[in-house]
Amino acid sequence: MSKKQQKYYVVWEGNTSGIYDSWEHCQREIRGYPNAKFRSFTSLEQAKKAFKDPDSVPAKKSSKKQYYYVVWNGHKPGIYTDWDEARAQITGFKGSIYKTFGSKQLAEKAFTEHPDKYKDGDYKKTKDLSVAELEKIGEPIELSLAVDAACNGRGDFEYQGVWTFSKEVVFLVGPYKKGSNNIGEFLALVHALAYLNGHKDPKMKAMPIYSDSRIAMGWVRQKLCRTNKQPPPEVRNLIARAEKWLRNNTFKNPILKWETKVWGEIPADFGRK
Repeated sequence: MSKKQQKYYVVWEGNTSGIYDSWEHCQREIRGYPNAKFRSFTSLEQAKKAFKDPDSVPAKKSSKKQYYYVVWNGHKPGIYTDWDEARAQITGFKGSIYKTFGSKQLAEKAFTEHPDKYKDGDYKKTKDLSVAELEKIGEPIELSLAVDAACNGRGDFEYQGVWTFSKEVVFLVGPYKKGSNNIGEFLALVHALAYLNGHKDPKMKAMPIYSDSRIAMGWVRQKLCRTNKQPPPEVRNLIARAEKWLRNNTFKNPILKWETKVWGEIPADFGRK
């Protein structure tokens, strides 16, 4: 088993400036220090050079995707574009609250709102859109059901449906072996349709259903699970039952695409990405 690479931490501005050979020691020197400046290096020689001449250290290369770190509770609340800077604000701060966003627009909006609104969601896939695009997408419908599926590398899958805003689980099915995520998404949609239409309340029969899978939504429209997989009998029976339900029933529930790039992960997400 390979050893973890040794790192050296230069603290230019902190409780005590210097070079440290562990993250724990570095943490002690930046803890509680507003706007601490520090950087990690893979060799002691690099660290010594950087400590002696900070201007020789090149700016960090931007990652493939820019993230925005919202710190609601920390030494200095704010929005940070550098993880090291954000980490310095929460290190040693009791009760720190922060979240990562892929959209600057959403991060700025979130910072002005209560963090509880964002505590359970994953917003890394969000991205900035034009005003026209945002207006076209709008906000998710509060009274709705959201569905999602999860599948591991072996093909074991499960799916669930939750009330969109409370995230209360309505149904959770599986796991089943040797299927796929798309199969799970398809079964989740049909399960949601059957569940809502099994109620006498007309509001349930017209309630929107959200999915983040265009493939599964297309299969429901075609009333056919067009998978290339060869699942075992148990899963084939589930698919056959779902297809039969679609052929024999009509429904008024709108099936809507969950806009992950604006709203974050769908509420029914299993959180295993």
